[in-house]
Amino acid sequence: MASGKWHDRFSLIFGAVLTGPLIALGLNLAVALSFTVGYLFATLMFSPDTDVMPKKRSGILQFFLYPYSILFKHRGLSHMIVIGTLSRIFYGLIVCSIAFYVLHGLGHISISHTDFLDGLGIFLTHYDYNLFEYQVVTWIILGMISADLCHIIVDRLSSLLKKLWNVLFH
Repeated sequence: MASGKWHDRFSLIFGAVLTGPLIALGLNLAVALSFTVGYLFATLMFSPDTDVMPKKRSGILQFFLYPYSILFKHRGLSHMIVIGTLSRIFYGLIVCSIAFYVLHGLGHISISHTDFLDGLGIFLTHYDYNLFEYQVVTWIILGMISADLCHIIVDRLSSLLKKLWNVLFH
């Protein structure tokens, strides 16, 4: 398994390489930046390794990420392309709903968790890629999936190289 630093280095370079052609091919700059935001978020904060332990750089988010590390076994669901990404997005939506519930209950915000979930349901059921906001969300998710794919590839290549090294030199 690759170290966190190698994951970050390789992923950041790969993300930059992916973002360039998106802009060059004429994708709206804001939409291309949405891909980059999703990619960076999945690389630096909410990666397939979130299940191992919440990352130190996540600050206050550690509190919210810790239950994820209990629920998911490392290299299990979290390391499955698309499914792992969607599991983290779903987890994030549950955490947001709970946060809305608590903050609304304390009187700090006017939006309740049911308002949040109703709005999310409407957003999802009225999906129309022709609308800018749906393009942004779609490309954020594609960025997250791309970052996770890069992470998984680095893990597999690292494991393969270690096995090859052990066969050849031990």
